[in-house]
Amino acid sequence: MKLFKQLRKCMLIVGMGSLSMGAYAIEGNAGLDLSLSNDAGNIGLYSLRETPHELTNLGADFLFNSKSDRFLDVYGSLARKGLLGNKNLELGLKGKLFYIDEDKNNQDGYGLMIGGLGRYWMPTEIPAAVAMEYLYAPAIVTSGDADTASEFNARVEMRILPSAVGYVGYRKLNMEFNNTNYEVDDSFHIGVRVAFQ
Repeated sequence: MKLFKQLRKCMLIVGMGSLSMGAYAIEGNAGLDLSLSNDAGNIGLYSLRETPHELTNLGADFLFNSKSDRFLDVYGSLARKGLLGNKNLELGLKGKLFYIDEDKNNQDGYGLMIGGLGRYWMPTEIPAAVAMEYLYAPAIVTSGDADTASEFNARVEMRILPSAVGYVGYRKLNMEFNNTNYEVDDSFHIGVRVAFQ
């Protein structure tokens, strides 16, 4: 429990520092990301910087589920626009520091996930996109009771207002505790990302 309190404080400090640095660098283009399913909810803060050729995103998330598990993370990503000769395609890399508090067996773990992401903007009148990402934390960068971790996200997004994007998505978040696979989330969800202009 003491370790959880120390990690929570550390993640809060790192998260707030990341968000404040990002907000300064991008002059206030920050926002809130909320998603819900029958079994899980996610609350996130993000800070996005966009240029004609790349996107930089910093943020923090808090995921909770019906099993009373808690998953905290701080992430950063960098994506390039117009790769493979397609102006609608964004491809990039993402890293995520995480902490998991698994309730049923009183296990916890932390580590670093790394992976890739992609987004394709469809040629539609209303801006819409299909996005996917996959992240993995091997045993060498995972500690506590956790051995490895992986996360897959897929979503269809639509800009419903100039400052809001609605989406329908699927998230699969798995942890391995002492050589046993544990499913934190495996569900479809709906969500909205609102930018503070």
